[in-house]
Amino acid sequence: MKNKTRLTILKVSCIYGGVFSMVLAGLYVFVVAAFMGTMRYTSIQIILLLTGIVSVTVFSYMHLNYAGKKPEEFACPLLPGILITVICLILGLIFIPALVLLLCLSYVDISSAIIGFMYFAPYHISLILGILSAYAVLSGSRRSPEGLMQWKIRGLQLGTVILAAGVVVSGISLSIGALGRPGMTYTITLDASRIDTAEETTFLVPLPVDTSSGVAADVVDELTVTKGDAVWSIVDTEHGKALEVRTSTKCVLYAEKKCGYMETREREEWLRRHDVSMIHEMDGGTYDVWVYASNADATMYLKLWKATGLRGNIHCLDNDHTSLDEGWQTVELSWSRVLCD
Repeated sequence: MKNKTRLTILKVSCIYGGVFSMVLAGLYVFVVAAFMGTMRYTSIQIILLLTGIVSVTVFSYMHLNYAGKKPEEFACPLLPGILITVICLILGLIFIPALVLLLCLSYVDISSAIIGFMYFAPYHISLILGILSAYAVLSGSRRSPEGLMQWKIRGLQLGTVILAAGVVVSGISLSIGALGRPGMTYTITLDASRIDTAEETTFLVPLPVDTSSGVAADVVDELTVTKGDAVWSIVDTEHGKALEVRTSTKCVLYAEKKCGYMETREREEWLRRHDVSMIHEMDGGTYDVWVYASNADATMYLKLWKATGLRGNIHCLDNDHTSLDEGWQTVELSWSRVLCD
């Protein structure tokens, strides 16, 4: 292979690989933001990846451009040669398996196979350029050309370190998983307006608790009466912690609490640790919980939302509007998963 041809291949590969690496980095950021949610070190990833790709591409091209001044003595230094080859090969190898899968799934549809091949054509080109670049580097001289300014050499080395750091940070971020802000929403609706008595009705109903310590969850600190009139407090009963509410009207008590961002393991532990109090029996996703009413014919509706902070991942514990008898009794609550954007 002639030196001029070798130089042309490497220059084309350098520009092509740099541009498509930028596209791939942008696609990566989009996929993470659109489908995976908030990731740790997102801004650091973007800065390192984009800075590394641009600097490696520019300084590699500077090396090639300087080497091209004496094509009869052409030499491609090993570092830019490896970088150009790797960038092109990686782009091709990432998407070629996707094409193979597409062809396997559409083997009876020739038009789909042709469209798929054309769609992935840029990555075939990248793979070919990567192979040609590897041959060009290995078949020629790999010594650094004499007279190349030191700052260009240091710039390429620094750009390589930055790009490698970006890849490492991205890998760490993906291994950690998406960050979510778990939270809890607690709503209790009590209706004593139909009871034919002048005295208030006292309710003892389940409330969110931290099962690791047995105390009321901090979401209860945000509890307020949003409808009707009621006086409430947290009390200890023979069945555990309870929310005591005294009212003669239909009232609604509401609380909402969100935590800070948590990693997967920490978030799952937080969700498992928070539950409702006064559980009598558990059967899969169904709870029988203790409830008390001082008068008959009152009704209760409880809803507890536990959110992971990730898209489409909310769990809801609730019951049908239940008519209560006088005294202690059990009410069935069921967990369900709610799909949302």
